[in-house]
Amino acid sequence: MSQCSLCGGEILDRSDSRYCVYCNSTFHRGCIVDHFYRNKYCPVCNKKMSLIFMRYGEPPEPAIKKRPIPTEIRRPKWPHMERRREVPVFDIEIPTGPLKRTDKYIPRAREKREMPRMPKKVPGKLVGVVVILMVAAVGTYYGLGTGAFSLELPGKEASPESPWNVVWTYTLEGVSDIAASEYGIVVGGRNGFAVLDFEGNILWEKEGEITDVDIEDVVVVSNRGVIEVYTIDGSELAHYGEGTADSVSLSEFGILAVGFSDGGVVLLDIYGTVLQEYPAGEVGEVSISPDSTVTAYREGETVYVLDVLGEVEYAFEDEGSADNQIIVLSSGWVFAHGGGGIFLYDGETTVWSAQTEGCEQADLSVSADETKFAVNADTASVYSADGESLFTLPKGGCGGIAFSGEDIVISDSGNVYYLRLEEEEPEEEVEEAEPEEEAEEPEEELESYEDWFTWYASFLSEPGSVAEYSATVEEEGEVSLQMKVYHTIEGREGDNLIEIVSMTIRVGEYESKTSFKRWVNAQGACIKAEMTIDESVSPLDCSKTNIRGIDLREILSYQWEYLGQEDITVEKGTFTCHKLQVSTDGGVLTMWITRGKPPIRITLQEGTTIVTMESV
Repeated sequence: MSQCSLCGGEILDRSDSRYCVYCNSTFHRGCIVDHFYRNKYCPVCNKKMSLIFMRYGEPPEPAIKKRPIPTEIRRPKWPHMERRREVPVFDIEIPTGPLKRTDKYIPRAREKREMPRMPKKVPGKLVGVVVILMVAAVGTYYGLGTGAFSLELPGKEASPESPWNVVWTYTLEGVSDIAASEYGIVVGGRNGFAVLDFEGNILWEKEGEITDVDIEDVVVVSNRGVIEVYTIDGSELAHYGEGTADSVSLSEFGILAVGFSDGGVVLLDIYGTVLQEYPAGEVGEVSISPDSTVTAYREGETVYVLDVLGEVEYAFEDEGSADNQIIVLSSGWVFAHGGGGIFLYDGETTVWSAQTEGCEQADLSVSADETKFAVNADTASVYSADGESLFTLPKGGCGGIAFSGEDIVISDSGNVYYLRLEEEEPEEEVEEAEPEEEAEEPEEELESYEDWFTWYASFLSEPGSVAEYSATVEEEGEVSLQMKVYHTIEGREGDNLIEIVSMTIRVGEYESKTSFKRWVNAQGACIKAEMTIDESVSPLDCSKTNIRGIDLREILSYQWEYLGQEDITVEKGTFTCHKLQVSTDGGVLTMWITRGKPPIRITLQEGTTIVTMESV
């Protein structure tokens, strides 16, 4: 077996081994996880990266060679109707002899008639004025749509009512691209770009000539062929490129895929450090999956899909142009626009397709859970994962489109619209409900999860409040650690609260007890902390006062996305809960809450590691 490059110890179990995809250096799983908790680079090759570039097991021997581009590039099969080849034959007798009239009426030539003249006493100019006024009045009456036969101008036909409502509108001349995430909205145009909040307010803006934008917890734009990276507050992080970087895509883990019009694809981190370079021809569009494991780019009509090591998984032709958009999913499937339509391709077959008309470069978007697909062509539409048309949106037309949680941001050539789906509440259920049942169900009514946050804030500020949890850490499908957690608000010291988190940790047959105490000011921020291990007390950094990445107080500061209601069964029983989710630096945090109780269940997932806490 190999040695750990950090501690120098021997790695006895393959499941405890991790290696760097760049330098093939091996590490103990615990050593490298602890290293990346404080740093963002490989300790051997010093490349800036995240933990996702540390692979499970031993490095491959010999080194994996780049797989060549396939000589036979697949072409998606488009569904089409076969043309009827047989000529229809009608069983009709056609007369061959001379035709004879069967009616008794025989027309005769008319005699020449003269046009009746106007009386000499009526002036001709007066009659002309009256006729002109009558024509103008009739034209105005019907042209304004007042009459029963009102005229409709082409392209202005009334569309059927849509359940989507326009919440707000933002005007920007020459909109080229838009993107949205849980942190905000970025709109790019030929005169610059602007970052907005979800109410349509401008957070900050900058001049430029923007061709592509993306946003997660940072903002990325392609400005005159140069990639620029900013924080959500507008602080500049990095510049990259020399005027040919026209396409950019950003993953949830802060990795950028950049396509160059003079050839090549590069992976960067948010500080502009090059992580990987892929040789390619002239790249029109590029996309990286949310988990950073798959990259796709377009060279003319051909789309190439690469794995994390840069090997070509598959390639296909779709008769699209170099600027037709593509989006690669976490599964490796590609949602693309090309050949006069949109389609979802799994590498071998076309899962579904639909026709789009009116736009050479229709914008595409995929929801965060990858179950809804949207296109903004001549008309904007939303499709399900099976290709079923769900909605036709009331706005848009050859502009940008992006999902913002359950809402949609869409644009035309000069305006950006924030759309929200109107939900109709049935009234019949209220009439049929019995009075006794209405009196028994107030505790299960979860009309507003915002009320829970108000209650939880008061719970955390009340001395004597206690929450008890059972926690597990699951790595690659196996439970590696179990804990009992007690969160107690002990009391006050002046204006500061004192809270204690006690943990009983069990790994196999080994069991240990540890706890930390922290002092929290009136604003809810930790001002100092200390840790106790086996009756030994030592100072502790406030940033480390969490339970495997979960801070029971910090959840009040997140911008949660509401996912609906769900019944959850824990040791205490079954509860009807609100389900909330948010992406943090430590992974995807999901929480289930119900009225009058601390969180019923909390999960934190980063890669194959899942931390679960359940109320007991």
